[in-house]
Amino acid sequence: MKINAFCTSDPIKALGSCDKVIYCGRSRFENPEIVGCDLFVGDNTGDIYLPSILDESFEDACDYLVTNNKKMFVRAAYDLNEAGLIESRYKLSPIMLLHKMGVLKQCTVVGGVCLDNDDLDLMAQEGVPLVVTPTSSAGYGYGFAPVCAARKRGIRVGLGTFDGKYNKSLSLDYEAEFLLMTCNAEMRTENSLSQIDLQSILEFK
Repeated sequence: MKINAFCTSDPIKALGSCDKVIYCGRSRFENPEIVGCDLFVGDNTGDIYLPSILDESFEDACDYLVTNNKKMFVRAAYDLNEAGLIESRYKLSPIMLLHKMGVLKQCTVVGGVCLDNDDLDLMAQEGVPLVVTPTSSAGYGYGFAPVCAARKRGIRVGLGTFDGKYNKSLSLDYEAEFLLMTCNAEMRTENSLSQIDLQSILEFK
């Protein structure tokens, strides 16, 4: 099974290259292969999606998780600017801030370009999954996430197409090809990710 683990655009189209889509947005779909996660707007009843820790509703979202024992997909450490602003405001990394707020265990981190070793160690300790979006991270100029370092620590890694701006067909196969190149760049060697590792990432397990 191949899972598009984070999609914010046309999940029907995204199903063309995978078996299941985790869609983060406001629309609901009857298709059982599309799993919904609502954008947090304050009136939610299920699991939620927060586009950024810098969102003004961040603290409310954390309160919601704690009070209702729900889970959250949150874009975190996805950009140097975002990480720098959080460091300036809270004196913590995005991951450390989620931990301080008491919600890290309930989160799936999306993006992860700016994760350092301490962040990865804490995510591994708390069993926090990481979903990477290689084409958008590169296309928007953010960089690439430390996938091999995460996998080495036993972190469950998934793959998503995000908004599809740099992957207009929302192809998970294209995303996987791009991931292989970013992993080679991370490790500065060819064949840094085995086919077994890649299959595990595609299955988000």
